Amino acid sequence: MHPFVSAAMISLVIFLFTAVNLHAQNYRFSLGYSVQQYELDITQNPAFGGDISFTQKGNLELELERYFWHRLYYSIHGDYLLHNQESIFLGGPVNFNQATVGVNLGLQWSRIGVYTGVHSGSFWNMRFKGILDEDEPGAWIQPEGSGNSFSLGYTIGAKYYLFKYLRLDARYRFNSFQNNSFTARNVNGQTPQASGIKINPSTFTFGVTISIPWRNRETGSRSRPGRSSSRTSVMSAEGLSFSSPVPGNAVITSPFGQRWTRPHEGIDLDANRGDSILAAADGVVIEARNSRGYGRMVVIRHGTEYTTLYAHLDRLRVREGQSVQRGQVIGTAGDSGVATGVHLHFEIRRDGRPVDPAMYIRF
Repeated sequence: MHPFVSAAMISLVIFLFTAVNLHAQNYRFSLGYSVQQYELDITQNPAFGGDISFTQKGNLELELERYFWHRLYYSIHGDYLLHNQESIFLGGPVNFNQATVGVNLGLQWSRIGVYTGVHSGSFWNMRFKGILDEDEPGAWIQPEGSGNSFSLGYTIGAKYYLFKYLRLDARYRFNSFQNNSFTARNVNGQTPQASGIKINPSTFTFGVTISIPWRNRETGSRSRPGRSSSRTSVMSAEGLSFSSPVPGNAVITSPFGQRWTRPHEGIDLDANRGDSILAAADGVVIEARNSRGYGRMVVIRHGTEYTTLYAHLDRLRVREGQSVQRGQVIGTAGDSGVATGVHLHFEIRRDGRPVDPAMYIRF
């Protein structure tokens, strides 16, 4: 079996194995185009009087990201080299087919993300660009020996979201090649631009990607034996009936209790930017403002004992003093304030003391 195919199968098995064993939350599927800059040591043919200034290729890229915490994700990434020797941006003295697959682990905040990972790749059908006597483009010239090679390496990259579905990508790759030196054959009537090349281990890539998010919240709503799977009130409070503040199947990304040696006085619920945030019970809005830590937040009083807090909102849809009903939209999800990603921080307090929302709502 071709070593590239073997590496691709191993990467896919690793991804699927972790996908089964980690609680599914957020996904993103990405399709992009990028320009990859190669560092080549070129032995220019003395008979060629032109200039060999760069070697750049265009990549078609696919990626599937899976978020297992509201900012931490892992992904499987693949790219295939597109060949275009006619563009003023793309070209070089050599051409070849190349495909790469890798597994990455990354952190994604609201707009900026960073990641690192490992990859394997293969390129084949290496050819040197030939020139006719009249300086017109000639045929592609095969190298001496095999024009194929296999590589392994690591990746460091960064992402920046211009909009919800559009991002910029930049990455650095270091490769260890099985064979990275090639020499052109002598062909009658043809002058190869380069008589020999050596591919250096590092490449830099910059591109634009369309990234589509979606959620699979089924793991957050699996019913237990003998219990209803609907998210109804677990504990009655002053005749109140609490329900989930996010529509659909809620997924807790950070539970109530100790977190990083400090108390976490609520729970974090998975959400995408712009998702509706709902009042958990009937009540009156006593705060609807922007705070330093919680960002845009809403606090609702329910009766004489209970309050609920909804933090890191993108937009507020209610005002102070307004009466609301359970299930009414009070804002949209975001990452305002001190937040590590888009999510809802939700608290229930009884007489001013935080209590675990899972005691009152079946998530």
